[in-house]
Amino acid sequence: MIFPQRIADVVRLGLHGVVVHKVRSVLTVLGILFGVWSVIAMLAINAGLTVESQRQLRNLGSTNIIIDSVKPALTGGGTSSGNSGAKSFVLTYGLTRADVERLRDNPPGVIESAVMHWTRKNADANGKRQSVSVFGVEANYADVAGVPLAAGRFISSADLIRRRACCLITRELAADLFPCEDPLGKTVYLSDRTAAHAVTVIGVLDQLPQALSRHAGSGQRCVIIPLTTDLATFGEIMVHATQGSIDAERVQVSQCILRMADEAAVLAAAPIVRDLLERYHEGVRDCEVRVPVEEIELMKADRRRWNFMFVMIASVSLLVGGIGIMNIMLASVTERTREIGIRRALGAKRRHIVTQFLVESVTLTAIGGVLGIVIGLLVPWIVRRALGFETLTTAATLLVPFVMAVVVGLLSGLYPAMRAARLDPVEALRHE
Repeated sequence: MIFPQRIADVVRLGLHGVVVHKVRSVLTVLGILFGVWSVIAMLAINAGLTVESQRQLRNLGSTNIIIDSVKPALTGGGTSSGNSGAKSFVLTYGLTRADVERLRDNPPGVIESAVMHWTRKNADANGKRQSVSVFGVEANYADVAGVPLAAGRFISSADLIRRRACCLITRELAADLFPCEDPLGKTVYLSDRTAAHAVTVIGVLDQLPQALSRHAGSGQRCVIIPLTTDLATFGEIMVHATQGSIDAERVQVSQCILRMADEAAVLAAAPIVRDLLERYHEGVRDCEVRVPVEEIELMKADRRRWNFMFVMIASVSLLVGGIGIMNIMLASVTERTREIGIRRALGAKRRHIVTQFLVESVTLTAIGGVLGIVIGLLVPWIVRRALGFETLTTAATLLVPFVMAVVVGLLSGLYPAMRAARLDPVEALRHE
């Protein structure tokens, strides 16, 4: 019973030293507090942004390979014709139907594929007119790309076979064209108000699938129609009229999504897909291959690097705080030399003096660490509410900075504690 009582006395003395020097203790705690909460906040914001990005990539499908037609940087050839001084150019690029056949048949592990053709038109309904992206898709596109429906149904195989004039519209476009009505069953005119360009709304999208974001840009005003209807009505050529010229682009397939058996099949097939496109497009960069599972792995590696950097920054902050603690504890040893001498004369051993000063330094850092955790939990919440950033706070995010702070306090107080313990009792008692 004597030994635990002595430990309790030593701990009580250490805490008393912290309470007596209030201003000094508060300043020391602040140095640790800022170091702890800053690293918690940085790690939480970084983790949240990473998780949000990974969620968007997984919405593309971790077992998908997405190939998009992109306009080449150098337009080079094309065909041109003149008309009353105005020039017309047709640029042909991107995926072809032959490419799609090769991509379906050659890479191992392909379960199915879905293609899309994109064009830009004006949508007209209820006297309202909006510029929209029109996507012609196959019936299986909803399953492959993960299309979230809010109401109605998606395009069926029968719609494709019969080239039905039907469409799905996004929630944003529905709010613009039919603000106070149910859009299902309503007619939308694409390009002009003629019967040939009239389509009936059969569904509303909750949001645009992530796979179509490249072609839609930042807008959400989009229309999805059967691929056969799109090609029969608008064809493969999209015309851009500008002052003094008319430019046209011809793209057979705007996007092809390969659905693979599993993630291992994705990683095995991705190099084959890239090789096929490079071989048959003769070095022209008019196709982009996106492999979500590869991007997710790269993002995880980036997160590990950023987390390591944040921990290093926190280490520097805590190191500065540790130097402050050591400085204060050394000053405390000098001020309390006579007190140390009295304790030694009354029978206190060196280990008791060491323990007393270590308790003081660890207590200061522990208080700073706890307060840092509280503020570190509050800051990400404020960032999420004020700026809309996704944040993620885990047990490791809170524990690592706190443990680092306690270790810094222990190491910073070790030298001053040993110096205090080595004081000669007689000399200490003579100190004024």
